[in-house]
Amino acid sequence: MEISENLNDISLWSEYENDTLIHYHKLSTIYKKRYQRASDLYNSLHNLFGIITVIASSIASTISWGDDIEDNKKILLTTVTTTSAVSSAIQNFYKFKETSEHLTSTAKNYSTLQNKIENLGNIEPSSRPSPFNLFTQLQHDFNEISSNRQELSNHFIKWFYHKKEDDNSYLEDKKKMYMKRYSLDTLNSDSNSENVDI
Repeated sequence: MEISENLNDISLWSEYENDTLIHYHKLSTIYKKRYQRASDLYNSLHNLFGIITVIASSIASTISWGDDIEDNKKILLTTVTTTSAVSSAIQNFYKFKETSEHLTSTAKNYSTLQNKIENLGNIEPSSRPSPFNLFTQLQHDFNEISSNRQELSNHFIKWFYHKKEDDNSYLEDKKKMYMKRYSLDTLNSDSNSENVDI
């Protein structure tokens, strides 16, 4: 009786359901990495323009210390001051730091979802909850994150935020292991039932 109940539970998790779980795992991993890379880029831009502003301001202060400023120094002072002002304006206008923090938050949300999927993938199929309820909840979680996230540029995704290995999921190996084990258990139970009949 126990064996047949387990077989029924496992049958809820057919190849299609396992592939769907793997698909969700890949999506959460890809989005987590994309948003983390985007956050890193915006944080780097914030730091870059901040450094330019500080250096340009320091140079401008040093040049303007003297009472009499020569003409060639006036041109340099104007250039450096303009550079500092433009750099600061770009930093404030594009809000690199705030954008980076928002992207990091989105990456963390996808990471939480990825961990949830991995915890389910590590459980034997017979012990997992119903795939229908699970997939409904996962889709709801993806939709909720998607509605609150900042969209990324397709060009930036292509050139900066995506790598080929992002599509890999260790749950594919887990699936093969579980399917192999399930096949062996089924084979053993069939052979035992044949022995009982004899």
